[in-house]
Amino acid sequence: MLEVPIRKPLILLSIISVMLGCSAASYKGSADDESYEAITEKSDLVPGMTREVIIDEVQEFDLAGFELNNASFDFLDNEAASEIGASILSLNDALDIAFTHSKDYQTQKELLYLEALALTFDRYRYTPVFSAAGGSDYQWDNRDQFVQDMQTLTGMENMQTDESTFSNTSLGASYILKSGGAIALNLTSNFTRFLTGDVSEFGTGALIGSFTQPLIRNFGTDIETEALMQAERDLLYRLRNFTRFRKSFAVRVASDYYSVLLDRETARNNFAGLNATNLSLEREQAFQAEGLTTLLEVGRLEQSSLQADLRWTSSITRYKRSLDNFKILIGLTAEDNIILDDNEMSLITETGMDSPDISLEQATEMAIQTRLDLYTWLDQVQDSARRIEVAANALNPTVDVSLVAAVPDGNNGNIGELDFENALYTAGLDFDLPLDTKFERNNYRRALIDYEASSRDYLLALDGVKLEVLDTWRRMNEARKSYDISVTSVEINERRVEEAQLRAELGLGDIQDTVDSQNDLTAARTELVSSIVEHNIAKLEFWRDVGLLYVDDMGQWEEGIDEPN
Repeated sequence: MLEVPIRKPLILLSIISVMLGCSAASYKGSADDESYEAITEKSDLVPGMTREVIIDEVQEFDLAGFELNNASFDFLDNEAASEIGASILSLNDALDIAFTHSKDYQTQKELLYLEALALTFDRYRYTPVFSAAGGSDYQWDNRDQFVQDMQTLTGMENMQTDESTFSNTSLGASYILKSGGAIALNLTSNFTRFLTGDVSEFGTGALIGSFTQPLIRNFGTDIETEALMQAERDLLYRLRNFTRFRKSFAVRVASDYYSVLLDRETARNNFAGLNATNLSLEREQAFQAEGLTTLLEVGRLEQSSLQADLRWTSSITRYKRSLDNFKILIGLTAEDNIILDDNEMSLITETGMDSPDISLEQATEMAIQTRLDLYTWLDQVQDSARRIEVAANALNPTVDVSLVAAVPDGNNGNIGELDFENALYTAGLDFDLPLDTKFERNNYRRALIDYEASSRDYLLALDGVKLEVLDTWRRMNEARKSYDISVTSVEINERRVEEAQLRAELGLGDIQDTVDSQNDLTAARTELVSSIVEHNIAKLEFWRDVGLLYVDDMGQWEEGIDEPN
């Protein structure tokens, strides 16, 4: 008797567990479908927003398809061997990898997805929600094997037994109205069967429907759907933030790419400066051996050589560190062996130092019209205004009207038959006077302050946008001026070095002139490259801050007045 009732629930539980396990993948799929659909719906409201936002990250990346470096670079000293066989990445390659494998980019995609996922639940609240539940109990007394064994041990006999099964089911549906009301329908059924010498059974059931509607507090679409409205707008804000991040991330990858090349070029220049200083040192040491110069002068040049060697070594370390950091930025590992394409430096040099063909006043006005983050700040002022209305509504008394219809069981022994002729209908009016409103009062006052704060935040954001445009404009002008000065400085110091070397070969030179001219030439060459890189980075940031930098799904950008198709 005991074996059968326990075995059946276990089998049923196993079947349910298998069904739940098999459906986990479908739950994930339905969540993805709804979330991606929500993102797609609002993508058209955000200029420059992509429709492809897949959060499943590609875990592995293979560098096998890239061109390999077979050259050895003396200016990298003992690090030169590490770059033999390294994969050469162009800027476009780096952007492509970053927009596919970067951990930061993946995090931003997940934040966007989670915002859309949260919205799906807020929308779901205003759809019909169905429920189903049931249960079954089996009862017995002393006729099971355990009781019989106890009877044998104790000598107790002739004990009567009763067996019964009890089951119940409940089917329901509810629907929250956007006016603040709610409709609910519930069907219940209870069934009891007695198993003795005779079979008998009885059942009860009921159908209950209800409707409730607030009349003052929590009444109206604007009040009831505030949470849904905010969820819809939060997804829009997240889309704007994601689009802004894509632009900033593309600029960051490009900026760091050029910065790595700049560090590499700095190491090359320092190596050339060290070699030039060592040549001068060898010449002066030969002169000193012939008694044509003093040991003091040679020592000054030796000290300059040591300092140049230290600068060279430090620049190599700085270059390798920045290269390693760049790997992590774009989603590679520290062990991945790559170098960046020197041709990219030539490309930005060839583009010259021309600034965007737009005035500062036009750029500032354009930024105010196009910056997505500025629109979000303005929309958040509207959000805080709506919250004032919601908080004010919470100060009102609660007055709810309700209608309930209950249909009992037919009481004729037939399970599931309802007696509509004896249905009971109830209409009610519930109210709650706001005698204790301290919490609601504080919320209302807080909402008023939040509105003032959000208004100030918008004005601050507006000034911040203007300052960002102005700052990048100034940096472009500074870099262009630095470039012009560096070009002249390189020419001047090249002549100084030539003259110092010529005078030194004739025995007429001054060691300090040799040291200074060579150091100044090295610094001028580095500054020349730095000004080119800084101007290019500032120009990218300028287009980003103006709101006219457009980035596609692979991180490639277009800049200018017209949005790409």
